[in-house]
Amino acid sequence: MTPAELSRLSTLLDQALDLTEAEREPWLAALQGEGAALAPTLRELLARHVAKETADLLDRGPAFELAPGGPQAGDAVGPYRLLHELGAGGMGAVWLAERSDGSLTRKVALKLPHLGWARGLAERFTRECEILASLEHPHIARLYDAGLDARGRPYMALEYVEGQPIDVYCRERALPVADRLRLLLQVAAAVAFAHGRLVLHRDLKPANILVTAEGQVRLLDFGVAKLMQGDRTMQTALTQASGRALTPDYASPEQIRGETMGTASDVYSLAVVAYELLTGSKPCLLYTS
Repeated sequence: MTPAELSRLSTLLDQALDLTEAEREPWLAALQGEGAALAPTLRELLARHVAKETADLLDRGPAFELAPGGPQAGDAVGPYRLLHELGAGGMGAVWLAERSDGSLTRKVALKLPHLGWARGLAERFTRECEILASLEHPHIARLYDAGLDARGRPYMALEYVEGQPIDVYCRERALPVADRLRLLLQVAAAVAFAHGRLVLHRDLKPANILVTAEGQVRLLDFGVAKLMQGDRTMQTALTQASGRALTPDYASPEQIRGETMGTASDVYSLAVVAYELLTGSKPCLLYTS
C-alpha cells in the first residue's frame, strides 16, 4: 500500500468500526472510487474484528500486518539503516540508526511503531510528529525527520542522546544537592517551554530525563503528550480511547483517576522526580477515587 492508501484505509476503518454490524455491509457497498478499491481489505479487517472480539481488542483494533517479521539490524527504513535496538515499549521500539543515503553521517534514535495495525495509530503518529517538531529547546530531544518507508512502516528520526537517566546520573556521581537542583532547573525550563507551546508531556519520570556527560539535560518522549487548549487538554475521540498512558509512581492524582489534565499534572510529576532526587526515595502517595 502507498502511504496515501494507508492513511485512507485508517480513516475508513475508524468510520466502519463506529457502525453496527448491520450497517457495515450497506456502507461498504456504497463506497466509491478509492474507497471501493479498499472495500475488500476493510471487509477482511472487520471480519477479524468480529471473530476476535474481546475487551482488549476493542481498545486496540484488529490486527493488520503491514509487513512480515519485525525490524532487524541492517534493515533499511526510509533513508536510514538500523544498527541496534535501544529499547522497546508497548507501542513500538527505538533503534540506533544512521543515514544510508550518504547525505549525513549523524546517528539518530529511530522510533518504529510495532508492525501491527492499531486503530488510531496513524493519527497518534501524525500528532506526535507535529508536537515534537514544534519543540525546539536545548533541553528537549529534537525531531529530525519522519515518514513512511517503502513497506508502509511509519518512522521518526529523533536526536540520539548519549546519557543516563537523571536519577542514575546523580546517584553514581554522588552529586551534592546544589548540582541536583541545577539539573532540575534545566528540566523545569524544558517543561515550561513545552507548556508555553500548549504541550503537556504526561509521562515525566527519570527514565525520560537523560543527562549527558557534559551535565546537560535532554527531555525525551513526548509520544504521549497532548496538544492543549488554554490550560486544559483537548478531549477528542482519540484521546478518550487511548490517552491514559502513565507511570503510576509519577502520575498526578487527576491522571490516576482519568480526569482532565492541565499543566499542573506535569508540575506534580516533576515534583515527584525532584523529591526522589533530593531525598533518595519516592514520596508515599495515597490517592482516593
